[in-house]
Amino acid sequence: MSDVTKERHPEEIGCLEAIEALYAYLDGEVTDPGAIARIEHHLGHCRSCYSRTEMERTLTTHLRNSARSRAPEELQARLRKLMDRF
Repeated sequence: MSDVTKERHPEEIGCLEAIEALYAYLDGEVTDPGAIARIEHHLGHCRSCYSRTEMERTLTTHLRNSARSRAPEELQARLRKLMDRF
């Protein structure tokens, strides 16, 4: 029985590195073209990391859209009263 292991190219990153860079990547904070290419290469080959990235993108979009909504005036008044107590 032989032990077959897939060798990674030195430029490739693993799941841990991809996930550690995920939020900065999604927020556009990763500016190094090489780093972007490595992350995108990994996402193109790793279904698990790709799925997580898509879930985070969807969640971020949903939260941004929700933040544009204004709280009802009644809720705002109750919160002001609570804050005035402190």
